[in-house]
Amino acid sequence: NMSSNSSQEVPLIPNMSAIQFLRQTSSMLDLPIRTTATAVVYFHRFNVFMSNQEKNIHVDGSINAQDALYTNEELLTTTCLQLACKATEVPRKVRDLVNVGYRYYHPNSTTLNVNESYFRMRSSLVTSELLLVRALGFDLEIELPFAYCLNVLRGLGSVRYFITDEARKQSKRHHHHPAQKEIWKRMEHDMDPEMSTIARLAWMYVWDSLCSPKIALTHSIPGIGLGCLYLALRTSNVEMSMSMNEYVDLWGASENISVQAVRNVITDLLEFYDHFPVSHFDTNETVQ
Repeated sequence: NMSSNSSQEVPLIPNMSAIQFLRQTSSMLDLPIRTTATAVVYFHRFNVFMSNQEKNIHVDGSINAQDALYTNEELLTTTCLQLACKATEVPRKVRDLVNVGYRYYHPNSTTLNVNESYFRMRSSLVTSELLLVRALGFDLEIELPFAYCLNVLRGLGSVRYFITDEARKQSKRHHHHPAQKEIWKRMEHDMDPEMSTIARLAWMYVWDSLCSPKIALTHSIPGIGLGCLYLALRTSNVEMSMSMNEYVDLWGASENISVQAVRNVITDLLEFYDHFPVSHFDTNETVQ
């Protein structure tokens, strides 16, 4: 995450066409969610890196390689996707990445043949990947809020499940306490529709929050996870047995998360949604 004083410079709204490309292409390449999300964060980080650089224009009017990558959306997004595949160990053929990218940005053209333009794109990817890695400061490990969010949801669910489970067992005078892992496994197998709805909503909110450079880069991972889950709990009209303060104190204490931090995530996400019609986002993202 970036320091808070740079948060003013990070835009809330992304280049939406690039985000759509990354999401749709990932679907076509059957990439897991962590790979796509990693590519999205790379894209944000590169753009912020470039916006903080001074633009260098040579005497002959040409621009340097980094600026060229910055202005070539097709090459940049494809590079982010390729690097994310490597970083998350989800191998995909370069040819498939190039072809899918080309097909997306040139929908009326035929598939890119293995000719000069294909090899030009392929060699451009080699160079652009090095530029991207350098711009990212060689830091390719991206922590995502999905796991944190899911763990808190599991915690909430296991508490509820455990209470009903124990009540059932008390009536049978049976006092065996199953392992927490067992409760989670059982809970996920027969998760009630209400919990399933909360899980899907939270997943969607986390996904969409990562589409915003400001949310993805300037808020903490636990803050995003807690904020998205809280929003899911509220929008699913579940009966909340605790206030927001109690919720954050209970589930954010180990990460030292403040109520204000969670509130800021929610505020930014709601403002983000205000900019787009609902149709911009696919609410049926598969939980992988």
